[in-house]
Formats: sequence, structure tokens, C-alpha cells
Amino acid sequence: MKDSDAILVSKILNGKTELYKNIVDRYSPMLFHIVRSFEKNEEEVKGLVQEIFVKIYTRLDQFNGNSKFSSWMYSIGLNHCRDYAKNIRRSNMRFSEMDEDFAEREVSENDQPDEEMEKAEQTKTLFDAVKKLSPDKSAPLLMKYRDGMSYKAISEEMNISESALKVRVHRARAELKQLLEHGEML
Repeated sequence: MKDSDAILVSKILNGKTELYKNIVDRYSPMLFHIVRSFEKNEEEVKGLVQEIFVKIYTRLDQFNGNSKFSSWMYSIGLNHCRDYAKNIRRSNMRFSEMDEDFAEREVSENDQPDEEMEKAEQTKTLFDAVKKLSPDKSAPLLMKYRDGMSYKAISEEMNISESALKVRVHRARAELKQLLEHGEML
């Protein structure tokens, strides 16, 4: 029988470091899914997943059990990918490294600078609101709407029933709507 994540983390922290392989085996699909939404090059994807697993291992003692372990890992993976994407944008890519549609995406004839700023502000406002949600609500909401995962895949990943997951996502959407409508962001 599989150990629960909390028991597994406890055993790893108490010296049974070889058990970390179980965490890797259990959560590789989730992390690969997250990373592939940011990076398409398979070698880069593998490297990023490895970096995330190293980061998670070094932070295992910070897992407090207030949220599901998978949600905690998801947040670390997502933040790592965001940092990676930010660093890529800051660095100057060689022209040969850009994909064919790069210029079209970056310089759209239809988008005016003020429209781009408005879109960026709306996106920031939305993500600020999502950060206000508890991890048990924000993680499935992001998996569903940002990552495009099915309810079935999310329920398997988070180890909860699909009906419970749908309730969480519904509550997260309602809470998010309330935050956005009432400007309770500050």
C-alpha cells in the first residue's frame, strides 16, 4: 500500500532519503504537464522538471501539511516556471532560437499599446485575486482553466473525487468573482 504523502515526507525528513524516488514517480506527470505549458523543448522540459524536484527536496521541511502535498508541489513548480519564463524574456534570445511566430506574437498589428497595457493590468489583477484564494481552491482552479486539465486528471492528481473537485472549483470561481467585483484586492 502506498504511504500517504505526509507520511512519506516525514520518513524522508527522518533520514530515509531513498524514498524521495516515490515522490518523483508519483508527481512527475503533474510537473511535466506544468513545465510543458511554459516550454516546448523537451530537453529544457526535462531539465526544468529536475530543477523543480531538487527545489522541492530542499524545501521538504517547509511543507506544513496545511494544504495537500500535491498543491504545495504544484505551487513550487508553477512559480519556478514563471521565474524561468521571466528570465527568458529578460535575456536576449538569438534570432535562431526564436520560433517562426515569435515576431507575430510580439508585434501584433491589432494591439495598440494602451490595449496591451489594459490586458496586462487585467491579467495582473486576476492573478492577484487568485493568490488570495486558499491553495486547495487556487490549485484546482489553475489546473482546470490555465493548464486545461480535465476534472478526471485533476482529481487523480489531487487524490480527491471529481464531485468534490467540482465543488472546490465552483467555490473558487465564486470567491474569485466576489474578489474581482468588490475590488477586495488591496
